[in-house]
Amino acid sequence: MKIYITRHGQTDWNTKWKLQGRTDTELNDFGREQARKTGEGLRRTGIRFDRVYSSPLKRALETAAIISDFAQEAVMKDDRLIELSFGQAEGTTGEERKSIPELAGFDNFFTDPEKYVAKDGAESFESVLARTADFWENEIRPLEKEVSNILVVTHGGTLQSLLLHIDHRELRDYWKVRFPNCSMNLVSLKNGSFKLEWSSRLFY
Repeated sequence: MKIYITRHGQTDWNTKWKLQGRTDTELNDFGREQARKTGEGLRRTGIRFDRVYSSPLKRALETAAIISDFAQEAVMKDDRLIELSFGQAEGTTGEERKSIPELAGFDNFFTDPEKYVAKDGAESFESVLARTADFWENEIRPLEKEVSNILVVTHGGTLQSLLLHIDHRELRDYWKVRFPNCSMNLVSLKNGSFKLEWSSRLFY
């Protein structure tokens, strides 16, 4: 079985470097074009999806439908794929966070994950790692003999967690790989073993 995993297309908040988290932003026109071209690129290589999973947030769900050519109603929305909540930091830029005393230390999220402490409704790394592991083990693994190709559409932070479960990076290396919007990653599942085949490939 092959599992293609991607980050949603671009939003206006992406262009402004604002933390989106659980804020339900929408794709911008360029993000929709990224998704469209990605879907076309995959189809040119003969890839068709048997099943599609997405975060329930609009930017991911629309990306999933455009790439796969599934109706949104046919995409399986899964809360385990939702982006981390950033609590009070949502909607802020890095520069803005420097002037908010309550967010002192938040940037450890990116620079030193082992020292990051989730506050005021934000989600911890332990939490996102647990829910994404559950997605792999209890949702995807049982499908090995039933499904050939799966598409999973998620978010930048959650995507890191999904792949960390496969490539066994340490938490300190959470951000070792960067994923542009709609960059594709391939995980295989064969004889009960997951393997990251390739990462951060663009089809547009």
